[in-house]
Amino acid sequence: MYSMVVIDDEFIVVEGIKAMISREKLNYEIVGFAYDGIKALEVIQQTKPDVVITDIRIPGLDGLSLIEEAKEVTPKTSFIVISGYSEFEYAKRALSLGVKGYLDKPITIEKITEVLNRIEKELHTKEEASERKEGYQKEGMQQFNGFVDRLIKGIMNESAGEIKIQTEKILEVLASQSYTLAAYKQECYKFLCVANGIFLEQKKQYELEDMASYKEVEVLSSYEEVDEYVRDITGKIAEKMEAVKSGSNHRIILKLLAIIQDKYNENIGLNELADMVNMNPAYLSILFKEEVGMTYIKYLTQLRINHARELLAEGYKVTQVSEMVGYNDYHYFCSIFKKHTGKKPNELKGSIRKK
Repeated sequence: MYSMVVIDDEFIVVEGIKAMISREKLNYEIVGFAYDGIKALEVIQQTKPDVVITDIRIPGLDGLSLIEEAKEVTPKTSFIVISGYSEFEYAKRALSLGVKGYLDKPITIEKITEVLNRIEKELHTKEEASERKEGYQKEGMQQFNGFVDRLIKGIMNESAGEIKIQTEKILEVLASQSYTLAAYKQECYKFLCVANGIFLEQKKQYELEDMASYKEVEVLSSYEEVDEYVRDITGKIAEKMEAVKSGSNHRIILKLLAIIQDKYNENIGLNELADMVNMNPAYLSILFKEEVGMTYIKYLTQLRINHARELLAEGYKVTQVSEMVGYNDYHYFCSIFKKHTGKKPNELKGSIRKK
């Protein structure tokens, strides 16, 4: 039986998915659930499930940013995204994160059964694969995901040169994976959808007449033709990039850092921060990492741990400090603290006499 975590800000959706899995006697056990992204990340880190079902738009930390963070601690987990029809273009970014399937609302027994049965077969196949082949494929997909991530940054930063460089690296990695021509076409089409979707979502002032077309990809008769088609589509995106950048992004991040410093102990996520500066959460996630040098959740965690060290040194109890820096789960706080400092909270308690 495979373990699963369910994440949605609607109670009825979470309970509905639980009921469907139980009723259909699917080979999954619900080991955790959450209604916001921050808590969801804690649950995933603690349970390391085989499968996670998450809505894209959840408070605290949006679904795609949650997947990006979670894959660092549980890379073998398979993710299923819940998205509405209007969010489909936005959801395409999930392809670069290795999402295994989509569930569009309303969620029915037929939809969830089809997706979970397919993923169960994939998980079973993985278990039977040799370690060497699995390691090779994993390394290739890690490289692929990294190059796609850089391609997205190139689009966000309007860097035509970066788009061309990452396109060639992506094609090189895909060629090394020994795909059949049909599978190679599918992989190339997927990442072109990511490129087109991010470009049109974030750069609404542009128009892109030449979108990737699956019908056009399907009729290509060789790997070389597929490569040229990919270069043509990404080349058209690069042609529309402007070279001049303003300093507005830097000013936005400085403003948000001040807000985070003030509200670090509250349950504030990327969605709330994005609303404050009228920015798309997915774009803000990429911009924050680019400007600050780390992801939002890593920055927030580091800030909380630094404040915790100060409070512990002043003599506050560990349970008090946990709540004061924004962690309601005492045991989780202790685990995170030791991970980042190498010591238990009690070991740093009381080094400065409290006034």
